Amino acid sequence: MKKIQLFITITALAFVLSSCEYNVENEDVVIDPCETEVSYGNVIRPLIDSNCMPCHNGDGNTPFAPDLTNYNSVQGIASLIKDVTQSGRMPKNGSLTEVEKDAIKCWVDQGALNN
Repeated sequence: MKKIQLFITITALAFVLSSCEYNVENEDVVIDPCETEVSYGNVIRPLIDSNCMPCHNGDGNTPFAPDLTNYNSVQGIASLIKDVTQSGRMPKNGSLTEVEKDAIKCWVDQGALNN
């Protein structure tokens, strides 16, 4: 009788343990923010207009502030823009969200296209 109880207990325990599965759905999924193409006209230009124009408007009043009023000037220093926004050095009078920083990074990594 004890052998049967031991067998039933071991079988039940084996069943319970084997029914536990590794649930991938509950794990944090890392989504690549650069999965889709970032648009200069729809995403980057508005970010520049709202965050950079006080100093980078090309009027010459802010020393050492590159003019970011047009695509060609932005594209020419795209890697620098990526570096200073990723590090948090820019914008000086505000801050970018992680989503905005990711958009800039992705746009530059995708070739800083005029799209």
